[in-house]
Amino acid sequence: MIQKTIILVLLILPFNLFAQSIDELILNKKYDKALDQISAKIQEKPDAELYFKQAVIYKEQSMPLLACKSLETALFYDPQNSLYLAELGENYSSLGNIYQTVECYRRAVEFSPKDLSLKAKLGRAYISIDDFVRAYQTFEAIHKVDSTNVYFNKQFAFSAFRTGKPELAIRLYEQVLAENQGDFSSHLNLIAIYKRKKDVEKVVATGSRALSVFPQNPTILLRQADALFELQEYEKAIFPYEKYLAENDSAFDVLKNYGICQYFCKNEQTAIQILEKCFSMVPNDQFVHFYLGLAYKNLAKYDRSAEYLIAAIACAQPVYMTEMYHHLGQVYGNNREFEKSIEALQKAWECNNERVEILFEIATTYEEFNFNKTLALNYYSTYLKTAGEKAKNADYALERMRKLKEDLFIGNK
Repeated sequence: MIQKTIILVLLILPFNLFAQSIDELILNKKYDKALDQISAKIQEKPDAELYFKQAVIYKEQSMPLLACKSLETALFYDPQNSLYLAELGENYSSLGNIYQTVECYRRAVEFSPKDLSLKAKLGRAYISIDDFVRAYQTFEAIHKVDSTNVYFNKQFAFSAFRTGKPELAIRLYEQVLAENQGDFSSHLNLIAIYKRKKDVEKVVATGSRALSVFPQNPTILLRQADALFELQEYEKAIFPYEKYLAENDSAFDVLKNYGICQYFCKNEQTAIQILEKCFSMVPNDQFVHFYLGLAYKNLAKYDRSAEYLIAAIACAQPVYMTEMYHHLGQVYGNNREFEKSIEALQKAWECNNERVEILFEIATTYEEFNFNKTLALNYYSTYLKTAGEKAKNADYALERMRKLKEDLFIGNK
């Protein structure tokens, strides 16, 4: 009898007493049941919060497009809700709709101006569209309220760097790394900033500090090596390049830079060995040809040097042709091929008539050729007139002009 009474009581009690709430269903990841309940309630009475909860479920199910539609409807009923706007911005971001993301976060901040987390999201959104000025202004405003938050300071540092404020960026990044040494990207960004400032010691020190946290990390090794290479610190660049190449694939650009470093460190044989390997990988790279030509030139193997320099010129961009013709002219001169030397030097001058010292070299080559003193005299004269006060060899040129005039005068008697 008692058992029958209990069953009867259970049957007449409201069913909702035993049904889970929408929030509980979402918490327990019973999304289909939660969506059914939300749909039923929306049919009874549309409500912003219901649409928001619907969006939360769609987001959890990796359906951001549906989540956006639900949030847009929620904002129709509650247009000034910063929480809904921020959530819509996040979903737009996952879809790649970055300009809509910015607008959502901007409006959210407008309605909740003291929410620093929202402002940071807006700042990040500005960074994503490369609007670094507004990003800087946003994080600067945050920094005035909270100057200790590591995440905010990291974004502020990046914005400062991208808006031409390297000193502030350095100070902020150093502060970030003092509190969080494991921040990988901040190490890399600091190396980039110090490279931009041409601070070789800091590039080395920052790279070493990063490697103490991430030993043998190939990205850090390569970032440090490339920075030192660009700063023309070839001897310092060799070590990180070697450490990188010891553990990683021999990529063409890495090998090429490493070979060029060996050339500048006067390790010509090593440079040739590396650069010829590069040549086998990419046969038409102008710099591989060029530095092979220079390495053979330093070893006085002029025929081989000329071959590579001619090949470099054949595939060179115009901006580099002056230097290549210049070295080719010197190689021919060293090999006593004076006509070819003068021809190459003249082409070097034609490519860039700001390289006035080439005129001086043409004049001295004509003298050494010893067949036309008048042309030598003319080139010395042109050199002095063109270079003016910039003439590095003015005294020598004047003395040679005096001697040549004497020789020509005596020869004409």
